[in-house]
Amino acid sequence: MEKNTPHYNLAVIKADVMRLGDRAFTHIARRTGFALGLDITEMQEIILKLQRNMLYKSMTTYEDHRIWQDVYHVTSHDLEIYIKVTYCSGSEPPVISFKEKNP
Repeated sequence: MEKNTPHYNLAVIKADVMRLGDRAFTHIARRTGFALGLDITEMQEIILKLQRNMLYKSMTTYEDHRIWQDVYHVTSHDLEIYIKVTYCSGSEPPVISFKEKNP
């Protein structure tokens, strides 16, 4: 399922990203962010600059139609970046994808 409005409160996601530091990013999100030449601080700064109008779409996971993911496209550091976030009450990293949009 997809929709054009964010499922999660972006302020909550941003607060978690700042609170959790590198633990806010899945292993794959960290690795792909590092591959872009970014460090954790720069990745956090990019997340903090996200705005609602940067939302590409919200969608459910393939495995569970009850779990939503918000996808953002942002331009930063001369890159088009694809960012996917979710929220699981602090049990999982909120940033599940952080990669170049069209490598």
